[in-house]
Amino acid sequence: MSGTDATDFLQSLITANVETLPDDTVRASALLTPQGRVLVDFLISRTDDGFMIECDAEQVDELYTRLRRYRLRRPVDLTHETGLSVWIIWGSNDSPDNLLPAEAMRDTRHPDLGWRLLAPVGASANAPGSDAEPTSLDMWHAVRIGAAVPQGPVDLTPERALMLEAGLDRLGAVDFEKGCYVGQEVTARTHYRGLVKRRLAPFILADATATTGAAITDDGKSLGTVLST
Repeated sequence: MSGTDATDFLQSLITANVETLPDDTVRASALLTPQGRVLVDFLISRTDDGFMIECDAEQVDELYTRLRRYRLRRPVDLTHETGLSVWIIWGSNDSPDNLLPAEAMRDTRHPDLGWRLLAPVGASANAPGSDAEPTSLDMWHAVRIGAAVPQGPVDLTPERALMLEAGLDRLGAVDFEKGCYVGQEVTARTHYRGLVKRRLAPFILADATATTGAAITDDGKSLGTVLST
């Protein structure tokens, strides 16, 4: 996203504060319904001429369509970038200055999630001078789940999930001081009145075969539902 009005456009639309977004980080955010339900969650970072938004592949078209609809005639350019892949390095709290290119950005959702780097599709991993080793995306998701970091429609059912129940406020995805955005009234009221009755939480299940959507119970009492596994 670029254009002279890109910052103001996003500031009045999404949950995160883009005016305070540092150059070297990615920040969690979301687009909500007017009723405060999550439509699409995503990560946002700065580029030389605007912003990069990363979301689940299943929700790209939905987010792109919504942004175009809200844009109207504002001087904001939207481009659907399909030629990039995401590289992630984690497992160390040390600075990546000597491990990754300068474009590496800190994932601010949780200290354990490391750094992200957008690279052309087909690029190979290379971290000279480090002991970094290639691993699977499942390993990173295990870290993410253990940190209670929701991501995508599996964890955040579109038009049903609430920001605060999903814990997105704890990940820096919402700024309660920045002013109005879509869904702000419900989100702020829930926050300031302490109306959050349940939260996303990590669990170690005795039943290793439990799948997404399975009920979590204790002596017949419902405790919740399995999301990411």
